[in-house]
Amino acid sequence: MSVTLTANGLAVNGQEVPVYSGTIHYWRLERDRWDYILDQAKALGFSMIETYIPWGVHETAPGQYDWGQIDPRKDLAAFMRLCHERGIWLIARPGPLINAELTDFGFPQWILDDPAMQARTVLDTMHMSLAAGLHPPHQFPVPSYTSPEYLAAVGVWFDHMCQVIVPQLAPHGPIVAVQSDNETCYMFHEQAYATDYSPSSLALYQAMLAEQYGAIEELNQAYATNYANFSEVIAPRDADIASRPDLVAHLDWVRYKEVHVNWIVATMADMLRERGVVDVPLFHDVAFQYRTPLDINAMEANGHVDWVGINYYRQPQGFDGAITLVRYMAGTTRLPFIPEFGSGLWIHHALTPRPEEAEFVTLAALMYGIKAFNFYMLVERDRWLACPITRHGDYRPEYAQLFERLMGFLQQQQWWNFQRKPEVLVLMSYDLGRYWAATSTLHYGHVDLLGLPPALNRVELDLGFSTDLEVESDDFHPQSWYGSLRSTLDANHIDYDLSDSHLRSSRIADYKLVFAQSVDWMSRADQQRLLQAAETGATVWLGPTLPTLDEYFQPCTILADQLAGKRQVALGSGHLGLLSQAELGAFCAEVAAGLPVRPQNPQLAVTSHRHQGREILFVANPTAETINSSLDFAHPVRLTSLWGAFAGADLQQQQPISLAAYTIAIVEVQHD
Repeated sequence: MSVTLTANGLAVNGQEVPVYSGTIHYWRLERDRWDYILDQAKALGFSMIETYIPWGVHETAPGQYDWGQIDPRKDLAAFMRLCHERGIWLIARPGPLINAELTDFGFPQWILDDPAMQARTVLDTMHMSLAAGLHPPHQFPVPSYTSPEYLAAVGVWFDHMCQVIVPQLAPHGPIVAVQSDNETCYMFHEQAYATDYSPSSLALYQAMLAEQYGAIEELNQAYATNYANFSEVIAPRDADIASRPDLVAHLDWVRYKEVHVNWIVATMADMLRERGVVDVPLFHDVAFQYRTPLDINAMEANGHVDWVGINYYRQPQGFDGAITLVRYMAGTTRLPFIPEFGSGLWIHHALTPRPEEAEFVTLAALMYGIKAFNFYMLVERDRWLACPITRHGDYRPEYAQLFERLMGFLQQQQWWNFQRKPEVLVLMSYDLGRYWAATSTLHYGHVDLLGLPPALNRVELDLGFSTDLEVESDDFHPQSWYGSLRSTLDANHIDYDLSDSHLRSSRIADYKLVFAQSVDWMSRADQQRLLQAAETGATVWLGPTLPTLDEYFQPCTILADQLAGKRQVALGSGHLGLLSQAELGAFCAEVAAGLPVRPQNPQLAVTSHRHQGREILFVANPTAETINSSLDFAHPVRLTSLWGAFAGADLQQQQPISLAAYTIAIVEVQHD
């Protein structure tokens, strides 16, 4: 490849290029302002930009394309030439799904109006997008990812679009990466029984079952059914679960949704490659999910896309949720990447961030391991607020100054080389995420915006398992083993990454200490992965329960056989053990005893980043009140302030610190 993915960004013909990008939508801006706008972006420190290439903007009528012949704002080739002349790299996002708050999300209307291309709901009705307030200016039919007619139409769009972008691929042009589809999650209707019950989707579901079970008799045994063949299998349409065989069938439907999403992302990637998008990496962006139906570990492992990022729109008050997302990317993906890093917000959002709020959430992402990002939007456009550059190219000073300072800091420190390497990894059970999805009865997109009590959409089951699955499958329940573990790690200032049980064993073994959430059942493949990680050097602690069943609830004691009733055993060069919830406090306190730095105030957060003998600390106050405290170091240090107010002193072990509400300080640490 002329452009390859690295641990720090991209390499263009062997030259390392950090992925520090900002979004500019060329077709939304006056053509005669492009030069000025690009110069202004580069002056802020951006040598890379990103843009969508919207299908519905360029195909103005069936078979009729405008690449600037009619509307000069659509001259994509000219825009790319201007980037290339300025030494600005370009990330291209050609859809077919765009979003971007565009009418019909960038699809041509006649595509959406074709019944053969439409997804179907559980009631066999047309699947409509969300309410008009979220999808301006109106709802629209959602395409079915598996429709042959839809895929054929996308192929024609790619035929025309690739003729424009392929000549502009690096190193001869500015394009260094291309996206394969966008936020593929059923247009935010990712709930298990919301969609897609179209004939082509159900055929793919049945094909998956045939591949999974091999013979219909095997499926009948698992489901306690008597189907004659796979084409008779009926997809679950609600959480009507009365037995373990019912649960197996519903979990298979949930798994199908993951296969479905990965299949369309892979298919789109292959279609781009077939049309000449080669020698540059392909990526996919996830809207916000890191659980089913998004299996990010599987998506990165399938070989069709090179890497996956997750979008990040956060307020300072949502610090815990924000760093959970970032920890997951740091522990899971090849390059921790935010394809859409909120720079401003869509116009219907109630809380447009102030510059100081944008500073806090930006530094929080860097603090916990983000290596690459694209600020969305760098340049203002319709239906978006609070960008650092206006649609005319002028700076909005209070925001522009933040980005100029940030980009200067990253370049001066050569931040892309620094690594945050926590020794601890926490693995969520992917099986439990599927259980949570399968036992939900709410089938509407963005239900979080409705403010409904979560209990209203839960089906409570008693299928004879020893674990309280309603508690343990809830990622946000403070009384679960997983929730207690994370709060205990945080209270002891132990830094850690997050992933799930689908993470490959070689990556798990990179960590000294691994906590793996487990209940009565765990898939055979996940048990094998954890065993292999332990054998190759990791210390793996399971909890709250030792799994003795596989994903079909059949006996599977791969891990239990190793322990044989013991609390911990040595395996190869590592260890395997079982840790109860009651033991977490004492265990984490013992781990924390050897930390090189600890804040006296438990509400402060600290992370360490290193490169070639240099150490840089981030210290965050994620609360609404000023904190006056100190940092306790194991050995005397001297500190140099790099960002924010910090009262440091030479060669002391206890360093005073004062942080205002929702602020982050960055200091360099020197040890004598």
